[in-house]
Amino acid sequence: MTGLLLKDWKLFRRQGRYYGFVLILACAMVFIGSKDFSSFITSYMTFMIAIFSFSSFTYDEYEDGMAFLMALPSGRRDYVKAKYVFSLLLITGGWAVAVILRFGFFLIRYSAAEYLEILPVEPVYLLMTLLYVECSFPVLMKFGAEKGRAIAFGGLAVIGAGVFLLAKSGIILPVFSTIDRLAETAPVPLLAGFLAVCAVILWISYQISLRFMEKREF
Repeated sequence: MTGLLLKDWKLFRRQGRYYGFVLILACAMVFIGSKDFSSFITSYMTFMIAIFSFSSFTYDEYEDGMAFLMALPSGRRDYVKAKYVFSLLLITGGWAVAVILRFGFFLIRYSAAEYLEILPVEPVYLLMTLLYVECSFPVLMKFGAEKGRAIAFGGLAVIGAGVFLLAKSGIILPVFSTIDRLAETAPVPLLAGFLAVCAVILWISYQISLRFMEKREF
């Protein structure tokens, strides 16, 4: 599995220019953004880094690369495991960099005390991104990179539209209000609950991905 992790890391390094641009854009927000809009730093960087998890499947399938990878001693199980481990490390690392940048934004423009007030909200961006990637991986394992990515992005668009319509109708607003209230009064239990849900979904997603990959033909 170590070799598969190194492969994905080297592929990620080849995208250095693109992710360097993402970092520059986030840094620019430190100087021109507002306090309310500063959440863009964390949410945008975390999500854009996560997108590489999808792109790595495209690289693997280039010129029948999957057939070669599946013929290696590591096999299908280690391939699935490596994808999940690498995505967790990559997304968490990107999120940590974004959090540091946003903290720097508050130090430069406002104060550390004001940042500490919104600190409990920061893990939400990480958990939401992880949940999206975890739910998308089984689709990519079953349908391949191109078709699977289209389905994953289509699902994200449907979910986004659904949440928007529910928010406009006021149906989901009590849920958001409850989460905001818990974030202020009991951030640790709320975060623990989100982590527990994320861990359960991760385990279910991994098992489904493993089953799909074992049955897939190359």
